[in-house]
Amino acid sequence: TKSKITDVSPSRFQGMPSIMGDFRRASRAAGPVRRLAGMPSESLIAKAFCGIESGEIPSLEDLILPLTSAPSGSILGLPSALISHIVQSSIDRNSEMQQQSLSDYEDHAMQHLEDFVTKYAALADRSLADVSQNDSSKLSVNLALGVLSPRQIYHCVKSHQSKMEKTENQKGDINNYIRDCSWLISHMEMRDYFLFDSFRNGPKSYHTKPHKPKHLDVRPEEWLPFPQGLDAFNRWASGQTNLPLVDAGINELISTGYTSNRVRQNMASVLSKDLKLDWRLGAEWFQFCLSDHCVAANYGNWAYFSGVGGDPKNRHFRTISQAWRYDSEGKFVRKWNKKFDSLKLKDDYRHHSERYEVALRPWDFYDDWGTPIVDPMTQLTWQDKERFTQFGMISL
Repeated sequence: TKSKITDVSPSRFQGMPSIMGDFRRASRAAGPVRRLAGMPSESLIAKAFCGIESGEIPSLEDLILPLTSAPSGSILGLPSALISHIVQSSIDRNSEMQQQSLSDYEDHAMQHLEDFVTKYAALADRSLADVSQNDSSKLSVNLALGVLSPRQIYHCVKSHQSKMEKTENQKGDINNYIRDCSWLISHMEMRDYFLFDSFRNGPKSYHTKPHKPKHLDVRPEEWLPFPQGLDAFNRWASGQTNLPLVDAGINELISTGYTSNRVRQNMASVLSKDLKLDWRLGAEWFQFCLSDHCVAANYGNWAYFSGVGGDPKNRHFRTISQAWRYDSEGKFVRKWNKKFDSLKLKDDYRHHSERYEVALRPWDFYDDWGTPIVDPMTQLTWQDKERFTQFGMISL
């Protein structure tokens, strides 16, 4: 049997729409998604190599040691204690997974996909900061590792939509179910865009501007030099910006290897748009921390939300306003920022202890909170700024 090699050279992807929305429309019009392939023939599965000493698989600590023991003594200029904490967190949370065989892991992934599509997908509020209550599919790790394919997810959604269409006496809910589950397919289209775009760009994917932005370039012509921005990057990467949503996201990321898409976007916006740091620093830090890291999706998303990717808009997230909309009760920021528990409210504001306002601008309520890394007023939308100026509160 002749082996087939897939051409992923940049030349194959010339002519591909550079804007994500255009790509998605073109891909839908191009034809149906292919059927799932069967199990590969045993003849295509690599056999054990006889007479070759495989040795021991290095541990995560072994792999990190050459980096942390280098003359610089650091990764991305960050404290070694922070790096050690992330490595240990990764070891702790993956110890259980290592007990599973590969076949068990695939079966578990398929069961998780089936459960999410049938029970949770239609009701998931995936825009929230905290998506721990089945508001996210949490399929990203399986996709990144190749345990599941986008095609499997597509056909699983379509299969259950088809079953729902055939169910009688539920016609009032069918259209809503079908529409509300289709977001999973949309996310697979986005993932395809970033994958194909990385093939098209090749090494340019790691340049400061992989794309020529389709909007007016309002960023500075150059990012701040790394030595000049090192302190700001250190504060951002270690969850010490004193912006509750950003710090909570970093703390969750460091502890679990995951944070929601909403929070990732806000973290990226602060680093690239407010601190004016090279977006690739953020992408590299995410690569180090994420359990679900995929090169194309990570670098593609960072470029996209930093204003140098396939997006015709210049997105600037106002993190305090975002927190009010997507974590209005402050549950997420309180869960992942222990300063809320350890600091005491100023005497004048003790009556605010259960009010949502404290979670939005804690520097006004705690003596020792610390000054935010950027002017908080820049983190409010025009409407929220007007309301705060008029009433002294955001959470109205």
